[in-house]
Amino acid sequence: MNDIIYWTGQAIGILVTIGAIINLQLKKKQHMYILSIVVNILSALNIILLDREFSSGAIICLIAVAQIVVAYIHDKKQTDVHIAEQVIFFLLYVAGGLIGFKTWIDILSIVAAALYMFAMFQKKEQNIRLFLLGNMATWTVYHAILGSTAIFAQLAGIVSSVIALIRYRKK
Repeated sequence: MNDIIYWTGQAIGILVTIGAIINLQLKKKQHMYILSIVVNILSALNIILLDREFSSGAIICLIAVAQIVVAYIHDKKQTDVHIAEQVIFFLLYVAGGLIGFKTWIDILSIVAAALYMFAMFQKKEQNIRLFLLGNMATWTVYHAILGSTAIFAQLAGIVSSVIALIRYRKK
């Protein structure tokens, strides 16, 4: 049974990788939001299956889903994100990270969450990609320590992000 759980977690990590590769190449922010929701849910499941616990990394991925929904709503209504919302999500990320805190690597998930928070409240796609670059670098270390195939999502995401930054730069 443990082998099935482990290999299922690793297979989900591969799906996360595929989603990460596609996500940063999308041109429209709305499509990036939708795929980010799916990738974060799969990432949480990957971490739960491999870590065998509901750790800070999984909690933070699920909080990210709520933040993406809020960012999507603001984008649709063409309204700005209120500072109160940013503070609330920052506190949720820190609280979620502390609730699931077991070892020093859980600090990485909190740092990654802060970078992700800033990414989701950006108006310009290029700024989103820049913050996500820092986010992915932090998650790369986290997934390397966890031994997850989702590390490839982060590595591919870093490469994809750099390509997208170059591809969509203003001339």
